[in-house]
Amino acid sequence: MTTITPFAAGSYLTTRNASQLQTLKSQLNDLTNQLSSGQVSQTYGGLGSGRSTALSAQATLSALTGYAAGITAAQTRTNLAVTSLTQVATLGTSTGTMLQNGLQSVAANSVSGRSTALANLQTALDTLNESAAGNYLFGGSNTTTQPVVDSSKILNGTTDASGNKLDGLSTLISQRVAAELGAGGNGRLTQTPASPTTTVQVTEEANDATRGKFGFTLAGTPTTTGSAIGATYTPGTATSPASFSLSMTTQPSAGDTVSFALKMADGTSTTITLTAAASADPKSITSFAIGSTPAQTMANLSTTLSNALTGAASSTLAVNATAATASNFFSGAANGGPAGAGVMPQRIVYDGSKNPVGYTAATPQNTVLWYQGENSYDPATGKPTPAIDTQSVQVSATGSVGTGARANDPTVQNVLAGLATMAFGLPTTNDSNTYNTYQTVATKAGGLLTSVNQTPSVQDTITQLTVASTRLSNASTTNKATQNTVQNTLDGIEQISPEEVITKLLDVQNRLQASYQVTATLSKLSLVNYIG
Repeated sequence: MTTITPFAAGSYLTTRNASQLQTLKSQLNDLTNQLSSGQVSQTYGGLGSGRSTALSAQATLSALTGYAAGITAAQTRTNLAVTSLTQVATLGTSTGTMLQNGLQSVAANSVSGRSTALANLQTALDTLNESAAGNYLFGGSNTTTQPVVDSSKILNGTTDASGNKLDGLSTLISQRVAAELGAGGNGRLTQTPASPTTTVQVTEEANDATRGKFGFTLAGTPTTTGSAIGATYTPGTATSPASFSLSMTTQPSAGDTVSFALKMADGTSTTITLTAAASADPKSITSFAIGSTPAQTMANLSTTLSNALTGAASSTLAVNATAATASNFFSGAANGGPAGAGVMPQRIVYDGSKNPVGYTAATPQNTVLWYQGENSYDPATGKPTPAIDTQSVQVSATGSVGTGARANDPTVQNVLAGLATMAFGLPTTNDSNTYNTYQTVATKAGGLLTSVNQTPSVQDTITQLTVASTRLSNASTTNKATQNTVQNTLDGIEQISPEEVITKLLDVQNRLQASYQVTATLSKLSLVNYIG
């Protein structure tokens, strides 16, 4: 059944006026909210057709804000890494220069050189533990673990949590030098006078397992000048050592010489030359005095020969051993490596008689592994992955910049090994062999320290990080320009024009006020007004 709604005359007009008033009041409220908030609408729905653009712009601005935060943090890390590596490079350069300049006054510079090199080594190691905002800079992708063990532990060793004694660099160098020099301190050679007393013989290490791996070996027959000194050579075999003999049946002339080469396990050699002289210091390593008889002259030659062998062992052999041990030690790492189980430096193996017979890999239970950071290797090449790629920061939707670095970069290893060679290899006494020892250190350590500038070098890594910092700055500039453009677009959609809103607000207020007045007037009219 249909119900007919009652209809009163004039109700339509009243309803219409009320609706118009409500609409005007709603417009007034909207305009008032816009003026107080500065926004077109409090919801995206109120933006109309611009809401999609506004949503996209907000997402872009949010991403750019995230990129900016990442870039700022990465720039701080990168700039600090550049500063730290520059300090390491400076330490290497200044120490190398000091070492070369010290050749002018070896005795005065040996002791100071050792202390300076040791202090610079400790400083370099400490520098490689630099961090920014709690994140270590030189641990590759591992930013939470201290990448470099404390310098005191690296140098002097420590004891781990399980009570294992871990040997440090000084112990490894001491053991290696002792193994090379042998009990006689002359490179594991044996010097014996023969019968008659006008001959002397030098023989290689007798232990077959040691010979050729530690100490000197003889390169061949000595060469002589003049006719007074004779030389014979007996080659060695796998089971017998080589030897040479020097003999003297007549007196040599001043200036007559005998020379022979000594080989080392690394393939290098050193040559000893002894020269006859009218007089000579008994401690000389190069000259022997001509005595009153051939037997006395041979005794003098034998003394100088002994001095020379000991001198060559304590200089060339010992310094080579120091440099090799330092380089090998700093190649070690607790993690990563070709097999993923770390990179172990070499330790000496001894037989039952305490003779050194070879090398074996160290273990984390007996040796300090100085580098504790990330150390990934590429399986295809068997070499470390690029350190710069171990950390990266996203700078745009499609771009990123590598900012990683490792303390065990090969060039850094060389600088550390060069400083260690100086610290442990420079002579501690002033004698006839001091200059030769210093010269050998200058050659070996100097060669390692040149990695500061020679390609590949520490400077190359500094340049790489500097380029990364520049890329970050450029990306930041580009992002800021993009952010300004997007923000302007968003403001054009979301933000009001105060002048326009005020104009509209005044118009609506006037219209609303007029409507109220008309409505109030009409509400007072009745039939009585028309009867008169």
